Amino acid sequence: MSFQVLAQADRSRILLLPLRDGKALFEGYLRLKDMPQGPRVFKFLVKDDTERYLPPEDATKLLRQAGAIYIARGEAIVEKKFLELLDAYQLPYRRVSVCNHCLGEKRFTSVGSSAISYKGAKICENCAAAELIREADFRGLSRPAKAHLARILRKRRNLDDVLGLLNLQRLDPELTRFDTIPASRDEITMNLEEVDLPEKLRIVLMRRLKNLLPVQTKSVQAGLLEGKSQLVVSATATGKSLIGEMAGIKNLLEGKGKLLFLVPLVALANQKFDQLSAYNELGFNTSIRVGVSRIKLGHGRKMHQDLGADIIAGTYEGIDQVIRTRKSLGKVGTVVIDEVHMLEDAERGHRLAGMIARLKLVAPEAQFIFLSATVGNPGALAKRLDATLVEHEVRPVSIERHLIFSSGVEKRRLMRELVKEAQAHTSSTGYKGQTIIFTNSRKNCFNLAQAIPGAAPYHAGLQYNERKRTEEMFGQGKINTVVTTAALAAGVDFPASQVIFESLAMGIEWLNVHEFNQMLGRAGRPGYHDKGLVYILAEPGRKFSSSRGETEDEMAIHLLNGEMEDVAPEFDEAQQMEEVLANAVAARNRQELEKLHKLTLGLDDLETSLKALGKAGLIKGTEPTRLGSAASAHFLSPDEVKTIVEQLQKGKPPLEVAVAIEGFENLYLKFAERISTALRMPISQRALHGSFLDLLSSAELNDLERKLQRQCLDFAKDFLRCTCMDAPYCGCPQKNISLKILDLRSEGKSPDEIIDYFSDRYGMYAYQGDLINWLDQIVRYLEAIEAVAKVMGKAEAAKDAGERKKKVEGE
Repeated sequence: MSFQVLAQADRSRILLLPLRDGKALFEGYLRLKDMPQGPRVFKFLVKDDTERYLPPEDATKLLRQAGAIYIARGEAIVEKKFLELLDAYQLPYRRVSVCNHCLGEKRFTSVGSSAISYKGAKICENCAAAELIREADFRGLSRPAKAHLARILRKRRNLDDVLGLLNLQRLDPELTRFDTIPASRDEITMNLEEVDLPEKLRIVLMRRLKNLLPVQTKSVQAGLLEGKSQLVVSATATGKSLIGEMAGIKNLLEGKGKLLFLVPLVALANQKFDQLSAYNELGFNTSIRVGVSRIKLGHGRKMHQDLGADIIAGTYEGIDQVIRTRKSLGKVGTVVIDEVHMLEDAERGHRLAGMIARLKLVAPEAQFIFLSATVGNPGALAKRLDATLVEHEVRPVSIERHLIFSSGVEKRRLMRELVKEAQAHTSSTGYKGQTIIFTNSRKNCFNLAQAIPGAAPYHAGLQYNERKRTEEMFGQGKINTVVTTAALAAGVDFPASQVIFESLAMGIEWLNVHEFNQMLGRAGRPGYHDKGLVYILAEPGRKFSSSRGETEDEMAIHLLNGEMEDVAPEFDEAQQMEEVLANAVAARNRQELEKLHKLTLGLDDLETSLKALGKAGLIKGTEPTRLGSAASAHFLSPDEVKTIVEQLQKGKPPLEVAVAIEGFENLYLKFAERISTALRMPISQRALHGSFLDLLSSAELNDLERKLQRQCLDFAKDFLRCTCMDAPYCGCPQKNISLKILDLRSEGKSPDEIIDYFSDRYGMYAYQGDLINWLDQIVRYLEAIEAVAKVMGKAEAAKDAGERKKKVEGE
């Protein structure tokens, strides 16, 4: 059976590999010696199971017997001498390109022009993949992340470049780019003069635009101005809001009733109120209906909450509370519900579903406009909402999505570089690049904002005035970067050219595909930017305690490739009971209740809920009891009602009852890192975390410096003294902290003064916004407790709740 010989010269000898079926029979090494007749074999070393020298003429015989001789490029001088030898013996040969890695393993793999470049040589795909996987394993990358890198390698054909991407030696957009969502131009549009609008409205709109955008045109063509209800699904910044405004103001001018424009967040309601106030010049008045903070601070924006206004911007709950308390909204002509995909929200989706049904009952002639940027299976949702689907898949601005694996210090360096690059770029319309960075915690918001020049934090822990100032400064270009939490993503409405995901989590939960797409859609605004840039900085191996084992690099690939699920809300038993109770309050008879039940998405059997509500004393037949009406008006769940009733029956004071429903938990250690460093053990920043609570009763406390030790001991003395069997995990620390905060508030201390008290005495802090929001929630619980106490005939408890409520509000 024939064989071939592969030869390669190095500095002093020639490697000979006799090959059969691509495998080496043995290793041979030739040393040449210059003779008068030319180079000749001087020594022939053979390695197989043993190492031995054979006569030089055996090497010549081997070469003569070979079916083919292949020459792999090697050391030029020695190679030249070997070729002279072959020519002298009239032995034909052929030059080949081989994988040097395979050759090092004594294998022969021919490579062509499409081979992988690596360290100045060409290697085969198998060896390149093995090197890549070795480096990826060292960095802890998941299997999907490795597959992604392998795709880049197959496309790039340069292993140095791909490894450089992992080493972050340079950011090559061609390597980091995962894909591009192209901009597409849909020229279907209408001149505003052609649109059947009241002339007064046309004049106002002509100051903003001459032609409708494509999605607006589609909506008009689908019957918007004939009063048809619609589900409009289109990307961020494509002009959905104006669809609702056109319908609402037209209906107002034609005497069909007021416009309700409803959004999920107070921040968005404030923005919408400002925008809708522009129509006041037509003789209308605009108000806002949100859960305004009840905590008096001596400053703040005055809210116009008139239900008789022609135009009302509000939150879902702000309007639902009107219906739950059986107040009149007046004649409603148009209801616009923005971010309707919130039906899928685990905590608030049931209330949105219930509110939509109840609004349809109290405003049966109203035109409903549902808006969303991203919805899975929109046709099915439109059918459930009894609306015409207007779907516009065109993006006005292309989005490049980039994926980079990074962690720690290098991730912050990358963010600074990306922010700097964006800021240095000016679009064709003259706007400098600006960035939104999404992270998963408020602590990260502040830390990242401090680490990035020109950045500001933006999260729910900040007060409205602080957030508003950041919005204005960003809009004016005075700050170039906003660092915000994923939890506030729906409320961020900045014209950013670039979105960076520092984290793919919301708290300790991974984002879902819908949330991810909603957030990345903030990149690139028509009229501002030529394209949007999205960077996902995924940390290999990063996990969260609630995850099912997925790492962040795995989630990055999943989210980038993911498809959105259908909006098909499913609510738990308690959430269904709350909505059935609210429906019972809104309904005037069983027939209306059954109608509401069918209209409310996500509800199961009506009789099962009525039976459970009857057992809880909240409904009798289909009529809400006085207790049920009080519970519904204050958005109490059945479990919360049960807690209030049981605690009041035991004679517990209203403050303790309110704290039993919701204690304050957002208290943080200022010195957590110092403790962790001193004790060489991880200590959470959260004051109520087990790592800190355990420390307070451990011997390690003695190893701390005196001031830290004293603050820890003071905290333990003031809040951890209880005789519970499972102390300190009995809930008493949180209860005692909450009551102390309320005592300080009752003494007249401001939120800032309360924070200063905890800082000075215990070395702890809280965000002002968190504290004010909690105090505000306590006010609402005290109001609910007062109402329930009156139903129960507990006049003293009701009076105490009312007095305590005033003190917490700040008289």
